[in-house]
Amino acid sequence: MAKITISSLSIENLGPFRERQTLDLSVTSGRPVVLVKALNGSGKTTLLTALQIGLYGHKAMDGLKRSEYEQLLLGLQRKDATGNAAVDISVTVEVGGSQRHLEVRREWHRRSDGLVEELSIFEGGSKDLEFSQTWDEFIGSILPAELVQLFLFDGEKIEELANPERLPDLLRRATEVFLGIGGIDALGNDLKALERRAALKNKNTSAEFESARSGLGEWEQQVKVLEAKVQTLTQEQGAAKNDAEQAQVLLDKFTNDAQRRGLTAYEQAAVIRNAVVASKDRVDAARGGLAEIMADPVLPIAWLSKLWTQYSDAWDQDQHARHSKLLGQEFKKRDQRVMSAIAAVAPKAALDALRKALADDLQAYTRSRTAAVPPLQDANPRDVERQLKDATSRLGGELSRLQSAQVELDKAEQRIGQIPAEEQIGEILKLLQDKSKAASAAEARLAGITERLEEAQSNLAHTRMRLNAAQERLGTEFRDRSLEAKSLDASSRARRALMIFKDRLLASKAQWLSEMITTEFRNLLRKRNLIAKVVVDPKTYRVFIEDGKHQELPMDRLSAGERQLLAISVLSALIKERKGRFPVVVDTPLARLDQQHRSALIKRFFATVSHQVVVLSTDQEVDGPAYDALKPFTNAEYTLDYDDAAGRTSIHAAQPPEAN
Repeated sequence: MAKITISSLSIENLGPFRERQTLDLSVTSGRPVVLVKALNGSGKTTLLTALQIGLYGHKAMDGLKRSEYEQLLLGLQRKDATGNAAVDISVTVEVGGSQRHLEVRREWHRRSDGLVEELSIFEGGSKDLEFSQTWDEFIGSILPAELVQLFLFDGEKIEELANPERLPDLLRRATEVFLGIGGIDALGNDLKALERRAALKNKNTSAEFESARSGLGEWEQQVKVLEAKVQTLTQEQGAAKNDAEQAQVLLDKFTNDAQRRGLTAYEQAAVIRNAVVASKDRVDAARGGLAEIMADPVLPIAWLSKLWTQYSDAWDQDQHARHSKLLGQEFKKRDQRVMSAIAAVAPKAALDALRKALADDLQAYTRSRTAAVPPLQDANPRDVERQLKDATSRLGGELSRLQSAQVELDKAEQRIGQIPAEEQIGEILKLLQDKSKAASAAEARLAGITERLEEAQSNLAHTRMRLNAAQERLGTEFRDRSLEAKSLDASSRARRALMIFKDRLLASKAQWLSEMITTEFRNLLRKRNLIAKVVVDPKTYRVFIEDGKHQELPMDRLSAGERQLLAISVLSALIKERKGRFPVVVDTPLARLDQQHRSALIKRFFATVSHQVVVLSTDQEVDGPAYDALKPFTNAEYTLDYDDAAGRTSIHAAQPPEAN
């Protein structure tokens, strides 16, 4: 951001200044003040006006029309002048660390039809034609013309800024300028103008286009209504779903509790009783089957296990004896065949010996049969054992069946005993019925809302389809008009958004202004406990003071000097917003202040408000203690001496202040 320092001011043929008079305004670091002292009427106000109009021309005179500006200049221009009225201001412009030394010359030529103003910008002794044409934009980017009178101001009129009716407008306008909100307003006005021109252009718009737009608007409205309905029903569906789930949870919880208290047994009483009857039938059937098996004639043998073993052994021995007898008879026949076969060929002695051996062997075999075993004529015990095994197996199955049936019967009879009486379960049944009805009602409500929601969604989809068709028709048949209509709608929305953005910017800056003005005012004020803070309302920008009890302090409670300090505090806050990028020039700043307030103003305002401060004072205003307080910060001092006889003012340098 650029920074401007005024090196010198030259003025001629304006007010009390006739011949060219030059005021060196150069300052050094630590000594930002240039003091100019003069009697009333010697040209202090003319110097201030020269600086304003020299830099900004008619834009510096806020509220003045061009004709009034010319009248002001005609009043300032000397009648005895031999040349044109002119103001030359040498400035140093710092941009990005580099410096440019410029001379701004504004000259007024008198003609029969009025004054002609000429602006020239010189750099290095040569006139820069392009810069001369763009100077207003350049200086306005550093300090807008709307705020020049906040930096170059008349101290005797500064108290007027503390007027509660004027101050809000001043603060708002200054804040808008600092924030660049003027661009927002300009953009808003341009959009309005665009809308007006479009309205005039389409004044005779065809009925068909208006009908199409109207139909489109109706479909858009229906879509909005249906979207709102869908949103509402969706919320209702969520709530109904929660209610249904909650009702079902309560029902399930109560049902589980009721079942523990006998509800299940009561509800299943008939089933349990039928189970008892069936179990008894199975027990009876098992017993009948057992009795039938017990009638098997072979089965008693199972209880005669020892005797049966003996019988089986005896039967085996009998069978062995019978087999031995048969074998002995066969052996005897064999021996006879053998003897007959060898009788013819063997000696007699050998035959006798063989016959004897065979006879002894046969006799020994036959003696092995037990004579004590009685002959048995019964069936084979192996066959009986197979029948016995089958009967025993069937007996075990029937016994197991009987046992299982008996266990089921016992359990069924036990459950019969757990069935509560009807009078014991009546209240539970009633509550269960109520909760079931509540759950059913919640489910029915959810189903109804879901059905309405699906219907609304279907209608919305259909309406959107019709809306798209209407938009497509506008885009096809009235493309240019449709685009223009969309642009105008966007313009309207943009203007509303800009206004909201502007209001929020101003509201955010109000807090910063409150803090800055409070700090500046407390620094300048002698009675520190008089105020707690200065408040800038974020909406109206109304300025009011809160005392130590946080109650509003009426402005009429302040003295004239305190009101002037409040106004200077406001200016100081606004000036410091520019962060020392522009000089401050003040005319007659201390006239209404007492000595203590003058000292505070000098040390906390003049010495700190900017890198360059020009104080235009009366001969007695900055004097004595005030002069001593300002002296350490003063870089140069001048006097304006008015010659009554010649009717002109001359500028003279005073003795330079001593260095610290």
